[in-house]
Amino acid sequence: MSAFMPTQEMSIWEVGNLVISPDAEVSGALCRQALKQSQDYLKQQFDQGVPVDELVYQRATFVDEILQQMWQQHIDGTTPVTLVAVGGYGRGELHPYSDIDLLILLDESVSESPPASLSDFLTQLWDIGLEIGHSVRTIQECRQQAEADITIATNLLEARFLCGVESLFESLQQLTVTNKTWDTKRFFELKREEQQQRHQKHNDTTNHLEPNIKESPGGLRDIQVVNWVAQQHFDVKNLEGLRQKGFLANSEFETLQKAQDFLWTVRFALHHQAGRKQEKLMIDHQRELAKQLGYEDNANRMAVEQFMKDYYRCARSVGQMNSLLLQLFEETIIQADETRQVNIINRRFQAHNGYLETINPGIFAYYPYALLEVFLILEQHPEIKGVRASTIRQIHAHLHLIDDKFRRDLRNRTLFMEIIRQPKGITHEFRRMNELDVLGAYLPEFGRIVGQMQHDLFHAYTVDEHTLFLVRNLRRFSCEEYNSEFPLCSEIFYQLPKPEILYIAGIYHDIAKGRGGDHSVLGVVDAKAFCERHSLSQYDTDIVCFLVRQHLAMSATAQKSDLEDPDVIKKFADQVKTTERLNYLYLLTVADIRATNDNLWNGWRDSLLKQLYHSTRQWIEHTEAQAKSTREKSYKKYQEAMQVLMANGRQQQDISQLWQAYDLEYFLRHSIDELVWQTEERLDHAGEDPLIALRTHNDQQTLELFIVTSDRPGIFAAITSSLEQCQLNVLDAKINVTSELDALNTFIVNGETLESGEIIKALRKQLANTDAVKPYCPLITPRTMKLFKTQPNIEFETNPQQNHTVMSLYTHDRPGLVSAVAQVFLACEVQLINAKINTLGDQVEDVFFITTYDDGALSEEQEEELKERLTESLSH
Repeated sequence: MSAFMPTQEMSIWEVGNLVISPDAEVSGALCRQALKQSQDYLKQQFDQGVPVDELVYQRATFVDEILQQMWQQHIDGTTPVTLVAVGGYGRGELHPYSDIDLLILLDESVSESPPASLSDFLTQLWDIGLEIGHSVRTIQECRQQAEADITIATNLLEARFLCGVESLFESLQQLTVTNKTWDTKRFFELKREEQQQRHQKHNDTTNHLEPNIKESPGGLRDIQVVNWVAQQHFDVKNLEGLRQKGFLANSEFETLQKAQDFLWTVRFALHHQAGRKQEKLMIDHQRELAKQLGYEDNANRMAVEQFMKDYYRCARSVGQMNSLLLQLFEETIIQADETRQVNIINRRFQAHNGYLETINPGIFAYYPYALLEVFLILEQHPEIKGVRASTIRQIHAHLHLIDDKFRRDLRNRTLFMEIIRQPKGITHEFRRMNELDVLGAYLPEFGRIVGQMQHDLFHAYTVDEHTLFLVRNLRRFSCEEYNSEFPLCSEIFYQLPKPEILYIAGIYHDIAKGRGGDHSVLGVVDAKAFCERHSLSQYDTDIVCFLVRQHLAMSATAQKSDLEDPDVIKKFADQVKTTERLNYLYLLTVADIRATNDNLWNGWRDSLLKQLYHSTRQWIEHTEAQAKSTREKSYKKYQEAMQVLMANGRQQQDISQLWQAYDLEYFLRHSIDELVWQTEERLDHAGEDPLIALRTHNDQQTLELFIVTSDRPGIFAAITSSLEQCQLNVLDAKINVTSELDALNTFIVNGETLESGEIIKALRKQLANTDAVKPYCPLITPRTMKLFKTQPNIEFETNPQQNHTVMSLYTHDRPGLVSAVAQVFLACEVQLINAKINTLGDQVEDVFFITTYDDGALSEEQEEELKERLTESLSH
């Protein structure tokens, strides 16, 4: 954490087989070789366990020597020009492939005609392989640009003399650093604003799947912001200076020092692994980094998950210290001349200039329950901006008081339930409790999931971050200002007798992740213990346990089952039992999906869940005497669709004549809206083969396709191949064949670009030649999809009532997957009647409803052959 400390133990000219006097003139080729050997040397030292701070400073020293050698060969010593290191290089910190930021400082006498040799100097630096970022300015230009741009001003704070006329550099320091270019208050405000904007670009969270080591919240930039403000205001070069001034306690300094060492180690290793400047900790680098840094798999967690947990906890501690120090700076810099305003809250707390603080430093020792009371007060007083830094330090110092005795205390249990039951502030205060480590202390089971990442592409956040996002999503359902966002969810939320049950289930739904075993089963044990400890009734406890145990049931049913099948609805309704449980489960499911991955929620999933919710609620609330059979449900849809079509001006005779060839399955498996749309398309385009109609489905990124063509083998393979070539993802497929041998194909697709003309053109071309269909095979497979290859798992289940086979396919995702499956179906003479395509990050859980060409269920022999061929096709 200190300023530049050049290591003199070894010169770059002594690395490898180069032993050259620094006074000797060296060629560009020798410099290039020296740089290459220095990288190899530093990597070797890193692998041998040499502290990373030594290597970072040594790298800067090596580059210094190269630059000084090149400068002497190009620039005459009498020329009034100076070479200055700025930015990270100015601090003397260079990671293996970091940019080398330089300022060439010109005297006014040569500003109009800089020496031509400067251009040769810079060109040779590029030629020998240095990544240079440079500017050429006079001192006055530096001053002017620093006054206009805070980034330039910040760079100049870290300026370091390299070679040339040193008096020029001293004049620059005098003009831009000693006589500050920025007012300290304004500098602080802009740096804080910059940080807020930077954090927002990274979703304001440390715990993302692929964090940026420098720029993400809790990254190295957060440490640098503190250093910059300290330099500008306190004239100290580093955090050691802040410790000496009393702004940092010894433990806080050690925390930041340890965090920087860890982040530097990861960054150093990442640069070498990537072979270039790389700041984003991409998932395909994480495994190798974990191995390189000494992590090993154990029974419950992969090495990479252990490594990333340490990373997230490190970033979390940086974020905590950054927040604490910036608040202290605000008091010292911004509020220094303001009148102290104190408002008494109660006998333990007061608001000091808008921040909550204890009335005296011994409050938590005398009243341990105040460790929870802090958050209840903040919920009840939204005008308070946050917790004062001095009180945050007191909380950290007294966390050890939250022990088993504390958790058994009725006052503390009551306080915690009051926090959950407040009408406002739940999201903010749960997040603050987590940031200050109070939540994990009070709920040790929650503490175990802090920083816990699942190494896949489905879960974009750590388990604790995902859980807090879920609570936020639940809370939004209760806010009037968000009613238009999810109207059905808001309507249901207002019907809940006890919203706190939903929040408790949200906190505990993933509490057992990372322990091994079924987390929904293990989580019930913790959830039940919480409910009993906090005196919830048996009725409420049963609902919480049900929600934790079944939190995946609704999404699984909606995305894998035929929702038009009454047996599916009956089975799910029997599982849920009551409308009250259904309401809780629906809200939890929507919030959970939206908190898992930014790209997971879409209009298609929304429509499936709504359909399941309404069908199940109708089943639960109506008596068994009401018609629920497949035949009666189909006939009811027939009648309702007929009424709509006739109201639209269609002739009953035309509709009836068209529908004579349809079976009951068609009406059962399509909504009223689909029946109307597809019928009108057929009536308006009678005789057209193929008939292809498109429309948006729920949102602009989702399309519904209706394709009618004469039935023959290869149609499903042709359609899926065409759609995947158009970069579309197949979400759902329904296929019916009429008695007149017309194949009615309904597809739901989504994708980045939905050009109707291109889609129709591709479909027509492929359908015109179904005998020569090939699965879509892209030239390039996305990098992330190569990491999670798994052997396909294929399961079969026969539905004797409906005389078809249900095939479940679990495998890794890849472009062209559905068309590859379709090709195998064609080869095995299997026809598709329905498909549910469910992609979960890097994995797919697809369900295909299939029959033989004779419309019967598959035999065991046919299932075995299909499984064998699919395994072979999808394992490549």
